Amino acid sequence: MDNIAAKGSPKKRDGIRESARGYRLEKLHLKRPRTALIFVTFLIVLITSIFVWTNSSSMSNNQQHQPVTQTPKAVIVDGLYSSSPNAAFLDNISTNLFAAGFRVDVYKGENATIDLLRNIGGYAVLILRLHSAIDAYGNLYIFSGEPFAYSKYQSDLLLGNVKRARDFNGNEYFAIDIQLLGARTQDSLKGSTIVLMGCNGTGSSRGVGGIIARGVNAFVGWNGYVDLSHSDQTTLALIKALYSEKLSAEEAVQESMTIIGPDPSYKTVLECIVSN
Repeated sequence: MDNIAAKGSPKKRDGIRESARGYRLEKLHLKRPRTALIFVTFLIVLITSIFVWTNSSSMSNNQQHQPVTQTPKAVIVDGLYSSSPNAAFLDNISTNLFAAGFRVDVYKGENATIDLLRNIGGYAVLILRLHSAIDAYGNLYIFSGEPFAYSKYQSDLLLGNVKRARDFNGNEYFAIDIQLLGARTQDSLKGSTIVLMGCNGTGSSRGVGGIIARGVNAFVGWNGYVDLSHSDQTTLALIKALYSEKLSAEEAVQESMTIIGPDPSYKTVLECIVSN
């Protein structure tokens, strides 16, 4: 097992009367107009009912085929909230996304589990405030906020889908191959924009390529190590550029780099990879 580390009723017969000679047909002149009137009234009601039913059915069918407008969703997965909380970052990011019309879900600390990452889907925007690292084979893993324990995910650990990971402070967590992000739901990432805030996000062609191949519109990440506080600042600028200024992902990355700049310690920059 490898380790990685990182930062009714009946009717009366009309016109028939009993007589001494039995039954005979009478000419009841006053009843024929009434019969005709009843018939005409019935016919009008029938035609009207058919018309109403036909139009109601047509309206119902039209309604069924009308496109349903759903509120787009965004998610912030902050696995670092327990060890490196930044409540202001979460508030600002959420406010900007709300203002842009998104419904926002937030998962913090130990709630950012391996199962969450594997089952996640249906979001137009995924902001992953998670550590990330590349293993010896060039695979990109993203850290959960779930503390490592030998008793869990044993088959995944043997297969390499999940690994034991350690941050710079020596804390151990489970990490998952990024290609398994949302993998349990078909098309879970299709059309989405993913922002990975951890280190070396664009350093694995295999990892990023696998994500883009699943229909992701844009993948944004750092090309090396990055300080968390710098990543927080840059990501906020990025989201503002994307959804307040309505720039493309590539333009938003360029603008955020212009405003915030590369990481002052590691000189790394934010990069954007888009689908062809």
